[in-house]
Amino acid sequence: MTATEETQIEESWVKQDWVYIKTAIILGAFTAIEVFTYFESVHNAPDWLMVLTLSFLMVIKFFLVAAVFMHLRDDNAIFTKMMVMGLCLAWPVYFVMAFAFGFLPNWNVIVKVIFLLAPPAIIGFWLGFSFKGGEGSHH
Repeated sequence: MTATEETQIEESWVKQDWVYIKTAIILGAFTAIEVFTYFESVHNAPDWLMVLTLSFLMVIKFFLVAAVFMHLRDDNAIFTKMMVMGLCLAWPVYFVMAFAFGFLPNWNVIVKVIFLLAPPAIIGFWLGFSFKGGEGSHH
């Protein structure tokens, strides 16, 4: 193997590793935001804002982990759609349980139903149907 070939191989590994490093930095920043929301003494934000912030971060982190660390960006799109379907089913189940245990009791029932159905529909369409995925050629 020549020095040029070794340099090209090394550069390709650096580029590939850099994707993981950037993803880890982004996930770390999102996790820091999530941890910051636990300290009520620091902020006086309303509950609905905390719920929406944490929910948004949950979805983005799910997508990043699935796409990058689980290599779904390289796999056939059907695998991504199956993962997104699981997220879209988990969302309403989680919040039905939360509402059943008295989470945000002052929310109107119609607002709760919209909150249970609209985000999974939007997430499902955006991530599940617009994401094309790869050719499934990696091993």
